[in-house]
Amino acid sequence: MSAPLDKSPDRIAGMFDAIAPRYDLLNHVLSAGIDRRWRARAIGSLGLTGRDTLVDVCAGTADVALQAHDAARVVGVDFAAAMLSVGQRKLRAAGEDRRITLVRGDATRLPVRDGIADAATVAFGIRNVEHPDLACAELARVLRRGGRLAILEFGVPRLPGISTLYLWYFRYLLPAIGRMISGHTAAYSYLPASVGAFPPPRDFMAILEQAGFAEVRADPLTVGIVYLYTATRS
Repeated sequence: MSAPLDKSPDRIAGMFDAIAPRYDLLNHVLSAGIDRRWRARAIGSLGLTGRDTLVDVCAGTADVALQAHDAARVVGVDFAAAMLSVGQRKLRAAGEDRRITLVRGDATRLPVRDGIADAATVAFGIRNVEHPDLACAELARVLRRGGRLAILEFGVPRLPGISTLYLWYFRYLLPAIGRMISGHTAAYSYLPASVGAFPPPRDFMAILEQAGFAEVRADPLTVGIVYLYTATRS
């Protein structure tokens, strides 16, 4: 049996701080540019009105915040300081540093008041949280009743031929490209390991329900490479 994956906050934050300068480039390269469409799908599922407050957890370099800025006032939370620094530069360059606020904080102890948010998002970050059940409970806490949640996370395609090809890419080619561009040896080996360690869709849906969410769905995107989890705060 393999040892449990080390997801201690200091280790994960340090890893993302190390790759922050090349993080956006690698996201676009490794996803062939589809990552923007995945985020747009998640944001669209929330039905934002332009008057809503959106809390974006594991905000990273503020990609979700920037895509959602026309439809909501955004508060982004992440524990990796260098990632937030890159995000803050992007906000200033886009002239959005007043409408979008980035805050350093832990997903399991969000520095946000109870019931403040109309909607919440997590894009490719929930699998990096040491205790995802606590993070889901925190998402429920900060959402008002009836508030909407959208979570994007990697999955494994179910179609046999596609699954085999994808797993080869994910386990071998992706880490090699990631190391070459970022210069970081561990981060892009961690990625496939973290996806393999994350609960399957049915189990993660149960975690969301236990945290206080209803109408929980898991929709596969791009043949199941990614799942979009949506739910409503009950």
